[in-house]
Amino acid sequence: MIPASPGKRPCAPGWDATPPYWQGLSALAQSRLGRVWETGVDWESLKFFLAVAREGTLAGAGRALGVKHSTVLRRVAALESGLGIRLFERHPNGYLLTDAGREMLDSSVPVEEELFSLERRLSGRDLRLTGTVRLATLSTLGPWICRALAGFRLRHPGIRVEVSASIATANLARYEADVAVRVSRNPPDGLVGRRIAPLSHGVYVAATHPAAASQTPDLAVQDWVGYDDSRADLPPARWLQERVPADRVVLRTNDTAMMIAAAQAGLGMAVLPCYLGDSAPGLRRIVAITGLGLDLWILTHRDLRRTPRIRALTDFLAKELVQYRDLISGLGRPSADSEVGG
Repeated sequence: MIPASPGKRPCAPGWDATPPYWQGLSALAQSRLGRVWETGVDWESLKFFLAVAREGTLAGAGRALGVKHSTVLRRVAALESGLGIRLFERHPNGYLLTDAGREMLDSSVPVEEELFSLERRLSGRDLRLTGTVRLATLSTLGPWICRALAGFRLRHPGIRVEVSASIATANLARYEADVAVRVSRNPPDGLVGRRIAPLSHGVYVAATHPAAASQTPDLAVQDWVGYDDSRADLPPARWLQERVPADRVVLRTNDTAMMIAAAQAGLGMAVLPCYLGDSAPGLRRIVAITGLGLDLWILTHRDLRRTPRIRALTDFLAKELVQYRDLISGLGRPSADSEVGG
């Protein structure tokens, strides 16, 4: 039998005491976690297993965990050796779960969710205006974010901010970040925050391009630069797909800064957020795009919203970013101190 009592639990190798977070888990979570521990798997090993199961490759799991792929290989091999079973089949294109691996995945995911939830709840009880806040955002917002953080540092010197700038969306429910400044249609359930402004887009072209002088350019016959397949699901990318033949897109990239540079060089037209296109030297907005339904948000998980250091940062960022509302919504022109970069 696997005890559900918080005072006892099955011992994983090298563990001989009840972990401090055991009291915070539900009886169901204790039972699930007990079944996993009974196999000899600790939480760190479980994270490596889940990362490989989700990403399908050692390199992908390493990126997700912030470690080298050789570390992932070593941890997975040690886990399989300790359990005496093979969890993955190795293939040229990656790692596939065996039947035993799929069974372990089914048991492990609810445990992981419980532990993440507990971690968020415990963090939410921290009443200090000190410590670290992890902020996820877009690199294109970097100048605005850094100007805001300079002021935040003066007001709250005891709070450190770690900024992760990526096109990937940080999962706040999985504790990948504490706060996110992101573009969204509708924030996921469980997240709370503030809408800064609607995010407007336009069609931009180099001022020297012949189409820049046209009142009604024929978009379908022009050359374009656009996103590659990795970002084809974005509303601006879909807008372009619906109106322009694929063979008119002469350059594709996963990077917005590269799109801006390509448009500035005269390679073709580009669909860009107005706060970037209007700030980019040498570009002219020739078409305003409506109906994409995107907004700029500041978000955190509801379990963390009352944590003083997180509330302090979200309040401060909201106050600072709202001054750029007209630029974000495409209604204003940038001043010297409001320009942003790619």
